[in-house]
Amino acid sequence: MQAGVIGGYRRWKMLFLLPLAMAIGTGAARAQPPRKPAAPAKRFDLIRWNHGQFIYGADYYPEAWPERQWEQDARRMQAAGINFVRLGEFAWVKMEPAEGRFDFAWLDRALQVLAAHGIRAVLGTPTAAPPAWLYAKYPDIAAVNREGIRYRFGSRRNYSLLNPHFLAATRAIVTAEAEHYKNNPAVLGFQIDNELGNPYCYDHYCRAAFQAWLRRKYHRLDALNRAWGTIFWGHTYTAWTEIPLPWNTLFGVVNPSLALDYDRFFSQTTRRYLDFQARILRRIAPAKAITTNEMGMFDAVDYSRLNTAIDFAAWDNYPMFDQRHSDYFGPALAHDLMRGSKAGRNFMVMEEEAGLPGWTTFWGRQAAPRLYRVWAYQAIAHGADGVCYFRWRTSRYGTEQYWQGILDQDSVLNQRYRVIARMGREVRRLTPLIEGTRVAARIALLVSPASRWAFHIQPLTKNFDYNRQLERYYAAFRRRRANVDVVFPQQDFSRYKVLVAPSLFAASAGLARKLTRFVAAGGVLVLTYRSGVKDAHNVFTRRTLPGRFARLAGIAIHDYDPQTTQKQTILMAGARYPAGVWFDILTPAGARVLATYGQNYYAGKPAATLNRFGRGAVIYVGTEPETDAFYDRLALLAAKQAGIGLGARLPAGVEEASRKKAGEKLLFLLNYTGRPQRVRITAAARNALTGGREGPQIELPAYGVRVLRLAGAGGG
Repeated sequence: MQAGVIGGYRRWKMLFLLPLAMAIGTGAARAQPPRKPAAPAKRFDLIRWNHGQFIYGADYYPEAWPERQWEQDARRMQAAGINFVRLGEFAWVKMEPAEGRFDFAWLDRALQVLAAHGIRAVLGTPTAAPPAWLYAKYPDIAAVNREGIRYRFGSRRNYSLLNPHFLAATRAIVTAEAEHYKNNPAVLGFQIDNELGNPYCYDHYCRAAFQAWLRRKYHRLDALNRAWGTIFWGHTYTAWTEIPLPWNTLFGVVNPSLALDYDRFFSQTTRRYLDFQARILRRIAPAKAITTNEMGMFDAVDYSRLNTAIDFAAWDNYPMFDQRHSDYFGPALAHDLMRGSKAGRNFMVMEEEAGLPGWTTFWGRQAAPRLYRVWAYQAIAHGADGVCYFRWRTSRYGTEQYWQGILDQDSVLNQRYRVIARMGREVRRLTPLIEGTRVAARIALLVSPASRWAFHIQPLTKNFDYNRQLERYYAAFRRRRANVDVVFPQQDFSRYKVLVAPSLFAASAGLARKLTRFVAAGGVLVLTYRSGVKDAHNVFTRRTLPGRFARLAGIAIHDYDPQTTQKQTILMAGARYPAGVWFDILTPAGARVLATYGQNYYAGKPAATLNRFGRGAVIYVGTEPETDAFYDRLALLAAKQAGIGLGARLPAGVEEASRKKAGEKLLFLLNYTGRPQRVRITAAARNALTGGREGPQIELPAYGVRVLRLAGAGGG
């Protein structure tokens, strides 16, 4: 389809525009569905997909470099063990230089050069970077911000998801790309768009679609008014068209129920846009796999819902860019969340940090080159069957000139290249051992998208951070060598012994019943402050706090103290722990007191409790302790209540994780520090790379990795 024109494009375009936008925004597509494409694979095997090779790759932009350089790049990639590239996710204007005129000849040549060196590709659908000609012809495709101002051309992903001109253009480019590459053996599949999930949508298309979405959800306007409590401030609606988008109000306040439904609408609209592209790809190129690259702890979209249309999850990992978290437990949690978003299936990293991250106005931190190998092994240890570094060569142009790739702009084979080439040799040897293994865990962390959104709408205190709570509890079990899964409310909890659900703020009746069954059947549930406060509509409960969880936790909360600066001390088993953010003052109603407060008018009052319920137990922590020691103690207590053992505490800066298949476990020991570390394992093992016997005392060099084979090993 080089320089071709899709026949009839202009004839059908205008007939297609508005109905398509409304179908994506409201779910009308479900009422009159198109021919249903093949569903995603139930258990997609990434290594088999890549012809029996572990996916080891780089994000490559041949369009930005002289064609005479491509051959040298491919040779160097092959020498480094690279067998995979992602191409084209920002190349819309190269693929469609003018409306309806498509040119893939340049990409064909790049794929041919790469394939000659054993390198296959995933192609991005280039919708994250609409071309200037599209904005010039249809300026309203640009998104409108909260203040009602339309963005200008010059960034990326600044489109309106429901603009009919943009949707028509999306259909045209995705159709052309799928048709052209459906039978190309060098193309393994497609990545839809790039880092879906923004910007939020505030134009008139979005408002009309939001109103239609609400009508489908509530059916009757009086049901919506009742659910949202619109009697407050006299905000009762008398027509669906009166309902606004949550933006640009005096004092910046909106009805929290409206805002939460808007977050759900936006997440679902993003999912429908992905579904829209996926249907085209599956209809035309059913043999090709489909994914999209995601952002770990990013929360504007519910990834567990988004990923229903794709074959495998993939995400972009930059440990040195997000400085709020530790260099290893933060990325570890994000890996596990991405795995959990696809119900525990193995995933890949589509963008793995390969150098200093830096945009025009903000920077990450520079890492020791050997850490790029450690982080890649961390991804594998947490269930990745593929790692793709961003990017092959640092850009000479635009916003990301300071975001280093494997090579810098001068193409010199630097230390980063040598580290990555070393790992390329290693993963080739490890592939037979990795293939077929999975992460097994008996402990899970429950992530509630509704609660995350509700806290954004009405922040608890200025120093509250939902993700920080997730990481603190997660890290406590990881320090004790336990694998941890991440689960979402609609998923199955029954295979876990311990479930940690921090600040389960907006909880539906169905989720409360599900957690009650989990505990009654023998599970141990950990709840924390501000749980059970709101219902599914983001409306405050009429029950005594913690609302639907009061009987389960065996407590009542009649008073609480939100704190922005003042600290507290909690006393537990003879030890004192500093705490902050929020203090629920607990009244036991059958629960046993675990910890008490040390200061203020509620000194001596319970701060944490344990309640036996059915065959299980509930631990409620009414505050946010600020030291690892507390979380370590709590993890041991929860595990003991569940009848599972935890391992000895790891040295700071060292991580242990495992994958297993029948009769064998792969144990990963990772040293993120610049000094040697000593780790003791429970039994001698074989080094998976050398075949030699090691242990039980393991010496890890600075930034060192050990991959060990343990025969006949059990659980997670």
